Amino acid sequence: MRFHASKFRLDAGVSLNGRAMRVAGLIQYEETGDAAVTRYLLTEVAGAPLVLEENPAGFAVLGTFPGTAQPQASGNSVSVLGEKYVLKGVRKLKLVGTDGQPPGGPPKGDLLLSGEFEGSMGTILRELVPTAGTQSFYLLKRLAKDDVLSNNDIAGRLEAGRRDAEIKAGVADEDSAPQSALPAILMAVVAIVVAAALAYSCASG
Repeated sequence: MRFHASKFRLDAGVSLNGRAMRVAGLIQYEETGDAAVTRYLLTEVAGAPLVLEENPAGFAVLGTFPGTAQPQASGNSVSVLGEKYVLKGVRKLKLVGTDGQPPGGPPKGDLLLSGEFEGSMGTILRELVPTAGTQSFYLLKRLAKDDVLSNNDIAGRLEAGRRDAEIKAGVADEDSAPQSALPAILMAVVAIVVAAALAYSCASG
């Protein structure tokens, strides 16, 4: 089993929108053209686990539906509480392998059909394992690049912030140096003028 390159591995630390989480398990698939799709099971000290998907387009959270609001599939559409979602595309995901506690439990087959349905409230995934005859639904929430950070990302940003603060402090010191020297120069000039005036007054006396 050889995994494709992915951002995280088992037990890696993940910052998800500022929440400190850990990769408790993962499952990886191959899409058309050998593009990798990796799903992580993220856990934290308090709170329910989350499923994070990494694909060539970026990251997304796969949220589950409560039992009272399960989607209903009909042909090329899915309905949730009267809201209709229309099929926009299907991904054929071939299993690569798993590590730790894979999201959704052990895979039920080597092929996963993942359909994306779009509606006014967002995107729903309807997923089928042909050999198992089961289906699952997820609410897809796409994330911005800065929403998902590794420990190395955080350390790099802290170091960049420290260097930036040092540079700004150095510039501030340079800017303030001529200003702090000016009063001393003025005082020296005044002292010379006063001394000259005293000398002149003594000479005149």
